[in-house]
Amino acid sequence: MHLDLLKVVAGALVGFTVGLTGMGGGALMTPILVLLFGVNPSTAVSSDLLASLVMKPVGAAVHFRSGTVNWSLAGWLAIGSVPSAFAGVFVGARRVPTRHSRCSSSGWPPS
Repeated sequence: MHLDLLKVVAGALVGFTVGLTGMGGGALMTPILVLLFGVNPSTAVSSDLLASLVMKPVGAAVHFRSGTVNWSLAGWLAIGSVPSAFAGVFVGARRVPTRHSRCSSSGWPPS
């Protein structure tokens, strides 16, 4: 497997910024992947979502343990964002070409 150090550094910078500010990493990482690394937009979005699958629960657990979660606010945000996120995925999935590979040219996931 080939290690792309620039992508690792970009991921580390975005992860650190998200950890500091709580702002959405997709707003930073997806444009970086598309504009700087030439990654297909749908691949950039899906790859960033998969990385978020690991990061978000960890961040949520830290804030939960420190008692900084406003449950009422989180509930209202979920009421609007969860259905909208599902709608966005379904609309976006219709725009993805039918020829879709499990493995990118980077060799990930390793076989």
